[in-house]
Amino acid sequence: MSNYSRAYIRHLIKAEETFGIRLTTIHNLHFLLKLMEDIRQAIREDRLLDFKEEFFEQYGLNVENPKNF
Repeated sequence: MSNYSRAYIRHLIKAEETFGIRLTTIHNLHFLLKLMEDIRQAIREDRLLDFKEEFFEQYGLNVENPKNF
């Protein structure tokens, strides 16, 4: 997939172009596939809890009593 700027993708979505939805879907699928690959690797290496902590830190989910869960 070619690289498209966030601004361009936002424009496509705001303009209700289906290509914007397609690009975000491709991005989300890629993210989830990579995440699952990383989780499997962490399980194989017996470091799943460390991976979870790193993931939460990276995505700002490491707060007590998060409201998004």
